[in-house]
Amino acid sequence: MSETWAVFEAWLIAEGMWLGPLGALVAVFLSVWGFIAKPFSKNKPTQLAPETIAQIAPVQAKDGPALTVPEFIRLRRELKADLEQELAQASDAEKFQLRARIAELESQIANPDKSLADAQKRITDLEAILDRSGNTIGGDRIADAKAALEQGDYSVADDIFAEIEANNDLAVQESARAAYGRGEVAEAEIRWHDAYAHYKRASNLDDTTDHLDAYARMAWLLAKTEEAITADERLVSRAKSDFGDQSPEYANRLNNLAVDVKAQGRFPEAETLYNEALEIGRATIGTGHPDYATRLNNLALVVKAQGRLPEAEALYREAREIARATIGTGHPEYANHLSNLAHCLLAQDRPTEARPLWEQALEIMQATLPADHPHIKDVQGDLAALPSK
Repeated sequence: MSETWAVFEAWLIAEGMWLGPLGALVAVFLSVWGFIAKPFSKNKPTQLAPETIAQIAPVQAKDGPALTVPEFIRLRRELKADLEQELAQASDAEKFQLRARIAELESQIANPDKSLADAQKRITDLEAILDRSGNTIGGDRIADAKAALEQGDYSVADDIFAEIEANNDLAVQESARAAYGRGEVAEAEIRWHDAYAHYKRASNLDDTTDHLDAYARMAWLLAKTEEAITADERLVSRAKSDFGDQSPEYANRLNNLAVDVKAQGRFPEAETLYNEALEIGRATIGTGHPDYATRLNNLALVVKAQGRLPEAEALYREAREIARATIGTGHPEYANHLSNLAHCLLAQDRPTEARPLWEQALEIMQATLPADHPHIKDVQGDLAALPSK
């Protein structure tokens, strides 16, 4: 879990400022990155012909993944159609996760450039893991897996990682890397429960920062808050040991832990963590940084939740002014700051002051976000609920 992830980040850092604690828990994880489609599923993998692999492997080793944005969108839409068919026949218990997976695909389709870039990074990560397994698996199979990955086919790599995990003679760190690789594959395919299990195994075998980070992120996504808190506490301790208690890395970990704690309604504890992260940020990144504005906003949320509305209002206004000076008034995150301030004003029975803030936020969102974005609908609902002028 990272304060600066894109969708994951924007939703997590902002802590669901639009949707409330429960909605935020879902929304945060609708930012999970990755791509895979029907032809690449475990049940129906696309097998590349040897001559095709021979043609593409040398080029892609140099130039990277060959998938284009239109092809990526087509694959996402095919997978969405498959999931929608599953949804029609799913039990009530399964429908929640299926709808969340479909919403993640819709988010990726709406922002294909960023989603494809994230997928390409994941492929690079997986190829690096495969390279480290070359002595165990053999160069030809590694080459086949990498060529398939470049075309978006994760099944060959997943089979290799499964084989590595099953080999009891492998070293613990090698098994942990394989489990982590399988977690990345599952996350790319939006199999969140599988990804959670693999990441948890990787962190138990070898609790590197990457393994713990992935485990904490997926535990949070699946509402396993206690596990997320435990993992983030370990990451806080590690950041303090590795970088010192006045470092930006330590402040980021404090902020992430505060997000977890706040979700459990432990507002005083979250407030303490946010304040400590703010103090470090003031001395490192400075008060004129957009991340500092985000932390102010996070602090305002827990202050408001404890009923200290004038204090929360002051924090929201400070965050808004920093955002105005850093990211500008045409950025959707600036609209978030406007909306948060409007909510705080409305809570103090000041609807006439809240209205123009929401109107400005709506104008920014309509100019920068897809027409059916949930943030737009939320602000429209907020405006509709205000008393008539």
